[in-house]
Amino acid sequence: MENDNKKFSRRKALKTAIVTGGAALMGLPNVRHASAQQTISLKMQSTWPTKDIFHEIFVDWGKKVEEMAGGRLKIDVLPSGSVVPAFSLMDAIHSGTLDGGHGVAAYWFGKNVGTSLFGTGPAFGFDAEVLLG
Repeated sequence: MENDNKKFSRRKALKTAIVTGGAALMGLPNVRHASAQQTISLKMQSTWPTKDIFHEIFVDWGKKVEEMAGGRLKIDVLPSGSVVPAFSLMDAIHSGTLDGGHGVAAYWFGKNVGTSLFGTGPAFGFDAEVLLG
């Protein structure tokens, strides 16, 4: 059998993983040091107007991320329509106009029908308010 010469060795695989992981960790302190010196700013837009609860949740999330990053990450959270209309959000992110966004995946059903699975599950007879609750 030809496969006998190519036996899998757990020791060899473990040794390779340790050497590779060690090499990766050797470069890690330099990456941290370089990134600690600069503030990264991200421009993100929601698909919600300013006074909508979902936009307010997005704003709170942005503040929490900035706080957890210790000021090294600044997120500029914008309401719907600030840069692009709500339904153009994904195109703006794809083209690099925006760095990120917050909306309902079902909004992009026209781009990919599978997105509706992540934003509009079965309502089981509930109205919108009960389903949201």
